[in-house]
This record gives sequence, C-alpha cells and structure tokens, in this order.
Amino acid sequence: MERIYREDSPSLPDADVLIVLGSPTSVATGHCRPPAQSEVDAVREWVASDRPYIGVCFGAQVLARALGGSVTRMDHTFRSYVEFDVSDGAPSELAGPWAVWHEDAIAAPDDADVLARLPHADAVFRRGRAWGLQPHIEFDATIVRNLATNVDIPEEQWVSLHDALRDDDGGHATRARALLDRIAAEIL
Repeated sequence: MERIYREDSPSLPDADVLIVLGSPTSVATGHCRPPAQSEVDAVREWVASDRPYIGVCFGAQVLARALGGSVTRMDHTFRSYVEFDVSDGAPSELAGPWAVWHEDAIAAPDDADVLARLPHADAVFRRGRAWGLQPHIEFDATIVRNLATNVDIPEEQWVSLHDALRDDDGGHATRARALLDRIAAEIL
C-alpha cells in the first residue's frame, strides 16, 4: 500500500486499485477549485481505463463528477447515523445504519447503478469497477469526537452521531468490512 497526499503529488500512482478518501475541499458546483478539478480529471482517466476505484465521501463526489454526475452544496451539513433506501438487487451488506457527515449532495451519473439513497442525495453507486460511497465507513465514535473537536463543531451538532456509533458496539465497523470485502471481490 502506498499513501499519497493529493497536495504532494499531481499524478496518480501505478497501482492495483485507487482509493480516494475525504478532503476539506469540495467538487460541488461553484466550489471546485483547480486542484480538486485536477483530481476529478485524473479519476476520470483512471476509471476510463477500467481500473478499480473506491471513493469514500469526497472520493465518491470526485467519482460522480468524473463520470458526468453532479455535486451540489447543501444549505446545512448533514450528520446522522441513518439507514439508506437500498435499491432492489443491492448488496445485502448495505443493510443497517451508516455514519454520514457531508455538506455536498451527490447525484450519480445517469448510467451508474445507484445502490442506496438518502432523501437528499445518492449515497452509494457504482459503474463498472468504480464504486462511490458517501457514508464514512471509517468512522467510529472516537473519530467523530476528534473531527468535531478539531474543526470546532458545537457538541449538539455531532453528539447524536457519536453516541449512535458508540452504542452500536462495533456493528458499523463490521458492516464496513463486509461491504469492502464485497466491493473488492467485485472489482479486483
């Protein structure tokens, strides 16, 4: 595994799979600055060459834009531990609540297979060997507390997500591992 920081490397590595995680930047319409647009362009090229891709949160937003979907800024940040509206035929691993924290809403491209939705956005989608996951599959209660503290979010805005993850006692992590195993089996 090679970890690359987008700020340090303008090009993508030669790898078996590309996983793009979060970012404080945005690719939402009207908010996408040149470095983020360069990342969209690089992911478009990566996916066009039929190479495996997994995008989590910002990575899902990048994938949506790279494939012709859209990303729009919402009026309020959405933080919740929520079950998705799961599409017929979607992987069973998508059942159960997921940690969601975002201010940009994804509309997957028309030719993508949308597997799960929130009332305001597409949450999980795939096209070919590329998957976009809006939920924060990496979150646990400690991560939520640390993130909120580091970006100075008032406790009342994040504590319910924190408490839900804490009370789930590892269920979120178990579902995330099962989903990642399913994705890997499909794309590799």
